[in-house]
Amino acid sequence: MQLVPVHKTSLSNGLTVVVCPKNEAPVVTVDVMYKVGSHDEHHGKSGLAHLFEHLMFDNTSTGMAKQYDTYCTKAGGSNNAYTTHDFTNYFISLPAHQIELGLWLESERMRGFNIKQEHLDTQISVVLEEMKQNVENQPYAKWRFVMAENSFTPECSYSWDVYGSHEDVAGVRLSDAEDFFKRFYNPQNAVLCIAGDIAVDAAYQMAEKYFGSIQSETSVNTRTNYNDSMRLYSRHVEITDAVPMSAAFIGVHAPSMLTEKMFAAELACIALGSGRNSPIHQHMIREKRIASAASVFMDKRAQTSQVCFYAYAANPEVTPDVLVDELQIAIKSYEYSKQDHTKAINKLKSSIASEFQKASGIADSVAFHETFFKNGTLINDLLLRFDRCTLEEVQQCINEYSDLSAGVRVDVVPGE
Repeated sequence: MQLVPVHKTSLSNGLTVVVCPKNEAPVVTVDVMYKVGSHDEHHGKSGLAHLFEHLMFDNTSTGMAKQYDTYCTKAGGSNNAYTTHDFTNYFISLPAHQIELGLWLESERMRGFNIKQEHLDTQISVVLEEMKQNVENQPYAKWRFVMAENSFTPECSYSWDVYGSHEDVAGVRLSDAEDFFKRFYNPQNAVLCIAGDIAVDAAYQMAEKYFGSIQSETSVNTRTNYNDSMRLYSRHVEITDAVPMSAAFIGVHAPSMLTEKMFAAELACIALGSGRNSPIHQHMIREKRIASAASVFMDKRAQTSQVCFYAYAANPEVTPDVLVDELQIAIKSYEYSKQDHTKAINKLKSSIASEFQKASGIADSVAFHETFFKNGTLINDLLLRFDRCTLEEVQQCINEYSDLSAGVRVDVVPGE
């Protein structure tokens, strides 16, 4: 059964256009996903992808600088963007009759490089302040940078966080930004998804009207190389931070988010750590009472992922060693049952189905599947794909990720 109708065409400049009619409400989402993230950066130039997410709100034609939000708000819409290791996504949701405004705004950003030095200086300051607030001055936040650095060899672009380093971001030049735009922000490296109260033919015509004249680069940009030999194992690092209690974070290498195994791996994480009845929560918080919070999540990436376990100590006497030892016990002693399997599948399916109730959720998922699989219709198979995961496949993943000593461990302890 086709839950979401997906219609696709391509413009002569290489832009993929996907339309998903959803007529329950007079709302439409314009989503543009570019196949570029921090994985496409290099040493000394980290943080460019995330910085560019900010810069694109200034990258409009003459006289429009800083007007994106103004146009959107006056039309009764909302917009945002986010950057990951492997892609950057921009989206705007508007009343259906304002669809052309959304397409015009997004096409203006893609049309050419219009960043001025003052725009770059401003956004560098904004990003550096964001890094201070979200990482440098945020309790327990520095572990992600340390985890990345110790999980991969230095030449691997997964060895730094999406934010990049403070020094690299501060040192970005206008020529760096212009080169980045030319390499990645062009029609043949993007997917435009229009979802909501819109007719397919009308959407195609408007996409051609606003995006069809934008030129693409003649050369195809290749992505940064990666191979599994860049993974590092069994590492242990301790950092001090201005925190009240100790905490432990363990990253265990996992498959690419583009592989079939990822479905079972996600279910394994749900079963192990999601909710109050999960084995990690039961053992660490309710029974042993040594943790104030403990769980596991999947850090998904296109080339390789990580299963990340974490636990925050409940009192000053609990050390990171105790947290990790008890986490290991909780995982090793867990017996994954048929009932647990059904609950994990239902929980994940419920989350996906909830997103598909919104045009923005549909647009985001379709753009992702079109970007990485060249097939946006795969979202109609997502719910069934989790149903097809067997108990044995999930148990195999639990067994595979259960040896925390093989992972990369970062301890955060109180200090200055």
